[in-house]
Amino acid sequence: MQTPYWLIFSLLWLLAIGWQTAVHSAELEAQVRVQNPDNHHGVRVTATISGQQTIEYLIDAKTGQSLALDILSNNARAAYRITAPAAPRALHKGHGQQSSYSVTLPRDGTYRVLIYLQDSAASAGESAEFALSFQLRNPG
Repeated sequence: MQTPYWLIFSLLWLLAIGWQTAVHSAELEAQVRVQNPDNHHGVRVTATISGQQTIEYLIDAKTGQSLALDILSNNARAAYRITAPAAPRALHKGHGQQSSYSVTLPRDGTYRVLIYLQDSAASAGESAEFALSFQLRNPG
């Protein structure tokens, strides 16, 4: 008896979905919700990533607020990407041992700041210690 093509296709599709999920979750080291970055001092976090590891910081914000971000790292190939809620592309990408970025936020929701190593550093198994500061300010 021959196995139906739809069964083979379905099994391959399920394996592909499972593999993609496993690869993505293996790369994401942590997801951290940033609490109260809107006080006068902001929030500062420190961490270390290595290889393919990433850390994603989540910040809840409102339209019109400004977000200031500063990153210091011991690795020039440490990088970050900021995405707005439901946005198909990054709001901003940066890298280096010292980087600052400030933006007026375009919409309400959860903004994501992903910290990672650039491909060449990640595949070489490098690591990066970093300090990341967030500050939200209301308009006016």
